[in-house]
Amino acid sequence: MVLDYLDRIQLALDYMEQNLKTDIHLKDLSRMAGYSEAYYSDLFKKATGMPIGQYLVRRRLAHAICEISEGRRMLDIALEYGFDTYAGFYRAFCREYGCSPSDYLKDHHPARPYKICLKQEEKIMLSKKGIQGLLSHWGMEQETISEIYYEGSGRVSENDFQIGDEYILKISAIPGGLKRHADISRALRESGIHVTEPVPAKDGRLVVQDGDIFCILCRKVTGTHCDSRALFAKGDEAMAYRFGEMTGKLHQALSGLDLDICQENHLYDSVHTWALEETRKRVDLPLSFVKEYERNFGASYEKLPKQVIHRNMNLSYIFIEEGSMTGITDFELSEYCIRLFDPCYAATGILSENFADWEECILKWLPLYRQILKGYDDVVHMTEEEKKAVPYVVLSIQMICVAYFSQMEKYSDLAKINEHMLIRLLEHREELCFSFGK
Repeated sequence: MVLDYLDRIQLALDYMEQNLKTDIHLKDLSRMAGYSEAYYSDLFKKATGMPIGQYLVRRRLAHAICEISEGRRMLDIALEYGFDTYAGFYRAFCREYGCSPSDYLKDHHPARPYKICLKQEEKIMLSKKGIQGLLSHWGMEQETISEIYYEGSGRVSENDFQIGDEYILKISAIPGGLKRHADISRALRESGIHVTEPVPAKDGRLVVQDGDIFCILCRKVTGTHCDSRALFAKGDEAMAYRFGEMTGKLHQALSGLDLDICQENHLYDSVHTWALEETRKRVDLPLSFVKEYERNFGASYEKLPKQVIHRNMNLSYIFIEEGSMTGITDFELSEYCIRLFDPCYAATGILSENFADWEECILKWLPLYRQILKGYDDVVHMTEEEKKAVPYVVLSIQMICVAYFSQMEKYSDLAKINEHMLIRLLEHREELCFSFGK
């Protein structure tokens, strides 16, 4: 089974976490992932925001100081975590934390380090006091702190908090996604697209480390989150069209970005070598479709335009005001991929949040799907290869969702929803073709 690049790095992070007190070598990690050492090192840095060696030292120090706070001898812990001498441990700690271990423990009571999850499956639990401590880096510890709820789904943002009336605090156990969001947001500053742009801390940093937590503070985008459920309930084709337009305008702005910001994700390979096999264990995919998919999409994939994309193009990340779209946020998962992924992902996201396994649900969704793609095409002018590939991209996304959610028990309900969605979409795959609005 071949996983996408984030899954491959996640395997390395999990392996490191379980083996912090043993020798860990680059050659072993790269061999596990099936990459050369040089390419794997580059991929790791793009995903996590730091080189492998620095990441490994940082995790060892975070675990070590926690064990020291529980009363164990510093020398014993330093040796257990691979430092040749206590002096070596002391120097490394001072470099990372800016003070000695003893001074750090006077002001902090470290808890067990958070599990690192690149795809943000785990919620970081922080008290109000803990969040105030993070805000002190911007001198804003007295501001009010509120949870963020997404309209329509009612979902609470796990690692984002509203600070006062004008700011959003984003937290993570790893800096890669936050750095990516900061880089892309700043690059889009002159594009006319409003984004949650990061605010420098008092010391000038955009991404701040506090213990084993990383954070950025961003200015809010004006307006309210777009409501997928309301859009679907009203059958609001005009709003769906505007959403497609904004996705196109975003892509125009993103197309000029430095490709080094993001790692490439090969959609067809992810399906062909992993998701297709996993999906067939749960859904009776017609053999004729499998052959058609591999023959047509496999042959045309390399011809599809690729660029930096949002990658998580959910309506809840779009802001609107008086019926007009005012901005977009959340670039943590952005990657280099076929540009068609974003509008197709947005459309399937609307269906997923509103899905009921009956025919009328699909029939109600199809006009919204068409308007998203029409709005997108009117801005970027899709190539003929893209128009032919649209159904395969939609079904690729669906197979990845089935394969991904089915591997985790806590997402079993989502897995079932996506299985039924895939079956319905296959029944209507002729209607997924880009043959409208011309």
